[in-house]
Amino acid sequence: MRLINDRKQVLLQDEITSTQAMQWRMQTNATVTVNTNGFSLAIGDKNLEMQILNAPSGIKLGTAQPVRLSTDPALPEGQTDQANPGVTVVTIDMPAGTYNLQVLFNPQWPGMSSSDFKTPPSVALADWSLTSHN
Repeated sequence: MRLINDRKQVLLQDEITSTQAMQWRMQTNATVTVNTNGFSLAIGDKNLEMQILNAPSGIKLGTAQPVRLSTDPALPEGQTDQANPGVTVVTIDMPAGTYNLQVLFNPQWPGMSSSDFKTPPSVALADWSLTSHN
């Protein structure tokens, strides 16, 4: 995870190799709308755009309820999950393969327009440096 553009944006990057289909997940208290290339999140009058950069082919964007999946490990005997009211899970489903998943978080700050946001270069995690995304 890295702050870019004078700390106005956040880049989250995962390098993934999987022999099975997998799901990337993020929980939020925001209201979530799925878009063509990402998600729009809103809490009150605060908005954020999540953009999938260089989206890998075959991915599917969606949302889910914040509940344990049937494939998750079981809880210890006698324990239960706590409810997560008002929480939405942002999901990115991916087929088996190798991916460089880049998610760019663009808070919609007052007084900023779309031209104020930067799309960072695609840089392998091993090559990140203090100046790799300038």
